[in-house]
Amino acid sequence: MWKEEQGQLVQHFEFKDFVQAFDFLKMVADLAEEHGHHPEI
Repeated sequence: MWKEEQGQLVQHFEFKDFVQAFDFLKMVADLAEEHGHHPEI
């Protein structure tokens, strides 16, 4: 569930292994680049 902390939206994700986490991060990075927005991760 998303929550607000110090004026920012925050979400905690857990993955079964490094590869799954890396694949998710790659997807987020690609979307961020496409939209010209680079979130703190």
